[in-house]
Amino acid sequence: MRTVHALAEVLAIAVFVGTTMPLAPLDAQTQTHEQGTTNTSSATSDSFSLQSYVLNNGMELIMDQQTSAQKIFLGIAVKGGTDVQTNKTAGLFRLIELLSFRGEASHPGEPEPAAALETIGAAGLNGGIMQDGFLFSFVVNPEQLKEGIDTLQYLFSTVRLDTAFSDPKALAEAKEEFSAATAELMNDPDAIYERAMDKKLFAQGAWRRNAEGPDSLVAQATQATLKALMNQWFLPNNTAIVICGNFSPEEAKSYVTSAFANWEKGPNPWQNPPKAFPKPGVSRPTFLVFPDSSIGAGTAKIELRYRAPDVGSSKADAAMLWAQLAADPTGRLATAVAKNLAKGSNLANFAVHYVPSKNSSYFSVSANLAVNTKPSIVDNAMSFREVVRGTEGYALKTNASYYAAKDYTAAAQAVAESQTQKLQDPEQAGAFLMKSWVTGAYQWWLQTPERLAKLGPKDIQSFADEYFMKNLEVVGVRINPADYEKNKKTFAGYGFEVVSGAKAFWWQ
Repeated sequence: MRTVHALAEVLAIAVFVGTTMPLAPLDAQTQTHEQGTTNTSSATSDSFSLQSYVLNNGMELIMDQQTSAQKIFLGIAVKGGTDVQTNKTAGLFRLIELLSFRGEASHPGEPEPAAALETIGAAGLNGGIMQDGFLFSFVVNPEQLKEGIDTLQYLFSTVRLDTAFSDPKALAEAKEEFSAATAELMNDPDAIYERAMDKKLFAQGAWRRNAEGPDSLVAQATQATLKALMNQWFLPNNTAIVICGNFSPEEAKSYVTSAFANWEKGPNPWQNPPKAFPKPGVSRPTFLVFPDSSIGAGTAKIELRYRAPDVGSSKADAAMLWAQLAADPTGRLATAVAKNLAKGSNLANFAVHYVPSKNSSYFSVSANLAVNTKPSIVDNAMSFREVVRGTEGYALKTNASYYAAKDYTAAAQAVAESQTQKLQDPEQAGAFLMKSWVTGAYQWWLQTPERLAKLGPKDIQSFADEYFMKNLEVVGVRINPADYEKNKKTFAGYGFEVVSGAKAFWWQ
């Protein structure tokens, strides 16, 4: 699903740069009841006002009031995405999406539900099944607040979904679209590479990382099977409504209560939650090479990918701060890498990313390198790995002054400013708030600034020890096929496994 992948990239960037904002303390909020809701938390700044309420049926309402905004973001978030799939249900959430929306959630089919969204002038449709949940959102003009909330209720109402699920033709069409979309992914270089990396780093359950599955499983899916999944996960006590932009919180509370209060609370679907993936993600260093025609001749993309601390863990804050520190293209890590590579490597697009999730977080260090170097691009890739993990990872662990105090202050401030800026834009704020909620650590994210401000060298040293020295990586190289052929024997000599669309997906 191209649009959902695009949203995932936005969210990954949001959490990579951090999720901090100046907040009032959240650990001493009083409980008050208004219109059938419970006030659970609130925070304000000069440019936004963040509030959270819980309806009596367990549905949460999260509001980010931005009085200067020209639009309103409306979204619904349901916990439990691909992470709760098994190897017997993989792909069924994606099928539910296609059936419910008569297509992708970002491109709903005609006449319904597209007509309902067109009626209120909804724009910026986005969402679908993702790793930690199901998200769906759109933006409307401020005067359409009530109509937008009512439309969200209609789209996920039992009456509408029962109608969609009882249509055999619609189910057949959804299966056909699922199969076509999966076939398209198998020819998408980015999808092939990502699935191959997941298949190695999360080998115990790569089906929990992606929305697709084998056609054979999807072909057997019945309306009853899909409704059972819906009834298990799409519950008010497992759902949040997110509203950001220029609106009245009191009106929004009233409209949401009126629209959703009669949804019946169901059994807690998290009685037996899925386990976090192990760390290290691999039992030995693993090497992948992908002859990729989308890569121009003369350049290769090198990446080291590691299992990382998950959302809410004690090391997640250090991972966030370290990613900000290490990503500086003029900083110590990038400088050390460039200095120790082969002459003419032309290091470019150096990047460090921490991509947090509930159970399968990872971080990566990557760059583009010239292919025609001596020693070879393969030797150069191995040098890249040694400098990052061996030399600099060890120095980070053992040297408390690896980063100066001013570096920590600047990194924490950059993270805070970036997140505050996002919370001032309805769509960026909505995307972040929905993502943070489905990871199960909404309050944890909100309190991040206070925690990051307290981090120092000992925290980063401990992170380096556990996630560099005691961790193992998957090394990925994407290279033009012609350049691969010239270096084929060297890749084989180092034990690189060749990636292809025929064996990258978990069921292949």
